[in-house]
Amino acid sequence: MGEKKLSDEKFHYLIAVISLVSWLLYFAANLDVYEQEKVYSGITFICIAAPFYAICVFLIYHLNGNHT
Repeated sequence: MGEKKLSDEKFHYLIAVISLVSWLLYFAANLDVYEQEKVYSGITFICIAAPFYAICVFLIYHLNGNHT
């Protein structure tokens, strides 16, 4: 009754945001476990990968005309 369904596109954006935030929090909590270079490498990777994923989702849904 009155349930609002999350669209597939928004679900994929949510995955990107959660992955970015969780990885950053993970690295912040474990700074002393890894070498500083490895931490910077991981942060750089996720800061590139998550937006790239979101851009791919945007392009797939909007170039195919599936956006709602």
